[in-house]
Amino acid sequence: MTPKAVGATLVSVALAALIAVCSSAAPGNAASLTTSSGQQLPAYLQGYRQGQLLCPGAALTGKVSVAIVDPMMATTDAPGDCTLSDMKAANPRTRFLAYLNIGAMRDAETWNGVFRNSCADTATAAGKRFAVTTPNPKVARNEDGFATYPGFSYLTVADLSPAYADACAATARTILTTDAQRGTTNAPPARFDGIFLDDASMSPSHGQDMVDVGQWGPWASDDAYGRALIAAVQRFDATLTRTMGRDVPVAVNLGVYPAWSNQVDLARQLAGTRSVDFALREHVVADGTGRPAPLVDLEQATAAYRAITAAGMPVVEHDYSVPLRELPTTAYRQGSDVGSSAPCLRDGYGSRAAVVTAGTVRRTLDHRMTLGHLLQTRTAAARTMTATLSQAEPTCQDNAWDDDAYLETVTTASTDAADAQVAALTQAVTSGAYAAAGPLRFTGVNVVKLSNGSVVAVNTTNATRSVTAYGKTLSVPARSATIR
Repeated sequence: MTPKAVGATLVSVALAALIAVCSSAAPGNAASLTTSSGQQLPAYLQGYRQGQLLCPGAALTGKVSVAIVDPMMATTDAPGDCTLSDMKAANPRTRFLAYLNIGAMRDAETWNGVFRNSCADTATAAGKRFAVTTPNPKVARNEDGFATYPGFSYLTVADLSPAYADACAATARTILTTDAQRGTTNAPPARFDGIFLDDASMSPSHGQDMVDVGQWGPWASDDAYGRALIAAVQRFDATLTRTMGRDVPVAVNLGVYPAWSNQVDLARQLAGTRSVDFALREHVVADGTGRPAPLVDLEQATAAYRAITAAGMPVVEHDYSVPLRELPTTAYRQGSDVGSSAPCLRDGYGSRAAVVTAGTVRRTLDHRMTLGHLLQTRTAAARTMTATLSQAEPTCQDNAWDDDAYLETVTTASTDAADAQVAALTQAVTSGAYAAAGPLRFTGVNVVKLSNGSVVAVNTTNATRSVTAYGKTLSVPARSATIR
């Protein structure tokens, strides 16, 4: 297979802190692609219509290096929606990757046309042939009897066969070679730059791991599933390269348990194929509800992501912002579970202003912690890691077709990039700084000196801490990070 020289260059140029994946790339060159502010991070905007944040004049326009969006952004859905053509015209230096799920399939939405987010359409016989059946009663199945994920019956687990990988590559090629629909600004036609593969997991995961439910499907074990996934991604990339006549940027949403050495080893094998330009890793410092990750999880993630990145597949750390829930402001103190079953914040809720204020503060502190953790995780050998702009999980956001009762719209940006500490941490990330000394460990606070001379402290406790290290004193809010 052709080395990913072109794709790696595109993505590393766009990801301001990422270096080309090719072994010949010189460290640090990637920091040159920036906006006038000199700071850009990638953004994961796959949620329904969240790509509208990159429309002309929208909150994230001109602020994103790489945007992962649903292929439907190339079409018009809700009245007044801009399309990929408008977005690319408004964000000329942003690389747009189309979301495509490789681990699971679903029925295609007919109004999307060719811009679907499933490798195969399970509404057709051609798609159903890649579905998995099993007699194991512990495995979740949909009404057609195909294996699915618990709680996600609309997803059908794919068999990861060579034929499926080829079908996936064919779907990707169609997306990449089709012009987006005309949008709202009469911008010239545009196309996606690359592909983002979701559910690229090193085991079935999603409650379907064989270590928990027993053997099922065409794989003998969880590790066998991981190896099949690696082979599918590698074949997908090779087929796409051949049929497109050029190397295309390919990224994955990496499913890996950092505490399990066998999973990390599989991820390193995926890195060694050089089929992937970067791997998104969700839920680094907090889960999807905002509950903070324990310190041991942070330490395990640090070791795993360093190893995976050093093997040639940069990890992009991603956390969803704390969702705005109909809860009193005290529920947003870090250390408390936001609670995924809590009702969403409604427009008519009397204390909504206080909750929004608390949520805004918490989101800023959380994003600081993600960036601080990243800077402490990077080393000279793993300096190509970066992080995304934090964005809200869209479950409790308005979209074009609901009852418009939720306070927060799907196009509301979650991160205040103007915050001084967010800006300083982001600048350190996009400039390629990495841990050069430390960590020094205080009570719940890790302090690291960076390669640029700055000092970054990450506070994992639920109280503000003040520490002095490397000649600097830093005050670090609870569950957050500070750089000086």
